[in-house]
Amino acid sequence: MNWGFAEMTARSRRSKSLSLNLHAPRKKRGLGDAKRLVGRDVGSAPPRRRIPIWLIPGFAVGGVFAALAVTHVRVELIDQGYKRYNAVQRLQALEEEQRILTARVAELRDPTRLAQLAQKMGLSRPDRVIALAPPGDELRP
Repeated sequence: MNWGFAEMTARSRRSKSLSLNLHAPRKKRGLGDAKRLVGRDVGSAPPRRRIPIWLIPGFAVGGVFAALAVTHVRVELIDQGYKRYNAVQRLQALEEEQRILTARVAELRDPTRLAQLAQKMGLSRPDRVIALAPPGDELRP
């Protein structure tokens, strides 16, 4: 006889399931244990729960999608970090430019500088100021 390995293991499983251990010590069991055993095959090991074979590819595809989702989220976080860093750099550059321009405006509005510039252009201080009112308004003395 030339049996394959699978046939030998199947036969050995069948023989184990049919054998009874008559020398094992018996435990005293109550009525609850007896009701639980009604209709059961006590000569064999309980059947193992197995995952249906058609679910395995589904789990594999789900695992791949989950890994891709985690990778996508990580890449997006890294990208957002770079964008935030660039925005902070740009903000600091703009704040520095604003400080420089504010100082330049203050320098250009300096009254002594304006007086010197007016003197170079030949302008002089007025002797008197005449206030003109729009039509219909009276000036108060």
